Amino acid sequence: MNNHLLPFPYNISRPTWLERVVQPLWSVLLGGLTQSAPQKPSTTPIPLQNNSAFPPVRIICISDTHNATPPLPSGDILIHAGDLTAHGTFDEVQAQLHWLSSQPHTHKIVIAGNHDLILDEASEMKFLARQGISATKRKQLDWTGIHYLQGEEMTLELPILTAGEQQVRRLKIYGSPMTPEFGLWAFQYPPIRDVWSGQIPDDTDIVVVHGPPALYGDCDNEKGPDGKIKVKGDGYLLREIQRVRPKMLVCGHIHGAYGVTVIQHDGIEGVMNGVQMGWEGYDIVGALKKTLWSRITLGRNVERPEETLVINAAFAPGELRSEDKRAISIDFH
Repeated sequence: MNNHLLPFPYNISRPTWLERVVQPLWSVLLGGLTQSAPQKPSTTPIPLQNNSAFPPVRIICISDTHNATPPLPSGDILIHAGDLTAHGTFDEVQAQLHWLSSQPHTHKIVIAGNHDLILDEASEMKFLARQGISATKRKQLDWTGIHYLQGEEMTLELPILTAGEQQVRRLKIYGSPMTPEFGLWAFQYPPIRDVWSGQIPDDTDIVVVHGPPALYGDCDNEKGPDGKIKVKGDGYLLREIQRVRPKMLVCGHIHGAYGVTVIQHDGIEGVMNGVQMGWEGYDIVGALKKTLWSRITLGRNVERPEETLVINAAFAPGELRSEDKRAISIDFH
């Protein structure tokens, strides 16, 4: 589990003094929201409501199995958000791919994580000294029945029978394995670098990333020396999600943040995020201006979802033991 405190500007613990001053004012005068901690999902599928006339698609989300093969519930789409393995060798990755391929789900979406070393072609020279990791072995991996995404998107076409008529439902999915640098692992970048802005297509329905966005799916309640909770996700990714507004995001990486949270795209929560992250223009005057403007423009962007469901599906132990975790099921309407 790669717990780490990101460098400035993402090392601001929450809540800040500015948030403590401004948030009560928003709550009283403007109905501002506070951040919610990840909620442990129930054993029943979580309904993700949409205005679609199609019947729901059941999506099964899992991440950070690290060679484990937990039982998975049935569904239409299976998503694995990275860290299939512990050491990233050929044998480990292939065993996980065989396990995933054997599952009955019609579509299987997989991205890599920082532990899946053999899959990182761009950094393979760092790992050649490790047994079972080479470009030759990577080319021998059997991906039968699996859609592998590495900084790219794909559109799933799902045949749907409604009112006796055959139709096709299309879901656009973007996947990336990238995480902020910590140790010698795969698919990493310096935390101060923006690798996210403009990368996710505007009309994406589902985002699959290994590392979570800041403030959502990244809180495991670990505290720094100052006694405040660390912010572990990527702030640039958060801003990109706020721009694109996908219906759901699946991640992992921070094992102790297992559960579900919701990003509200009502403008006010975006301002709160900017305050907590210490972004430029979010001093007390700027934050209040942005809040008032969000009220004026509320409801104008009706073509995109009003919220994004964030699912940290990390199966490896964190605050909860693995035996107390399970794949998270979503009924995508």
